[in-house]
Amino acid sequence: MSFVLSNQIHWPCELSDNTKSEIMDLAIEIDGIEKYSTLIDGDQQRGIYYCVQGLGTFATTSIDNRPLASFIFGKEMWVGAVAIEVYPKINLYTCELEPIKSLFFPKKGLNELAKVNPEVYKLLYSIMRTNSPKILQGMHLSFYGIEERIAHFLLELVRSKKSTNLPRIEIKITQQQLSEIANVSRPRVNEVLNKLAQKDMIELVRGKLYVNDYATLAKYLESRVVI
Repeated sequence: MSFVLSNQIHWPCELSDNTKSEIMDLAIEIDGIEKYSTLIDGDQQRGIYYCVQGLGTFATTSIDNRPLASFIFGKEMWVGAVAIEVYPKINLYTCELEPIKSLFFPKKGLNELAKVNPEVYKLLYSIMRTNSPKILQGMHLSFYGIEERIAHFLLELVRSKKSTNLPRIEIKITQQQLSEIANVSRPRVNEVLNKLAQKDMIELVRGKLYVNDYATLAKYLESRVVI
């Protein structure tokens, strides 16, 4: 029995109560982000995830370590549908920014349920429809400079925390974590963050930072990239 009830889940589409119940019967409770690293592992390891609480990210790089995309996820977000079938050989780096509690729904169980209940495909499609633009946007940003990539990453963190309306948003992330996620050196991350701080868009504090003006940071990114 899951610690989360079906009516507490933020479902990405309309599903019957019976379908929700059958899907919840597959749920496995997990703590932390370690399990998310199996998103692109062997077929038996795959499935979809629902983040109950917390904040995390995973970043993909090619075999020769070129950055491909970063994806941030937080409370009430579904992850994994895009990679549930065939996915190219890439490296995956995960980072837990705030303590994560999730529900994992194994691919094997979803496949079996889909044979008798096609609404499962509706759920998978809805998750892919929501997440694919975010992944493509992250891949698109990988062609831009470090400054644009870090600004985009900070904006996505704020959106994942559902804090865009707050005047000042705290993000608990270190420069080392940003360096690993963005796949750039720590000195370059420090340079970009200090530049944004000088423009009063962010404030740097040991072990975390504050986004002082989400709207201005968003306009700053929009002025530098074509999305």
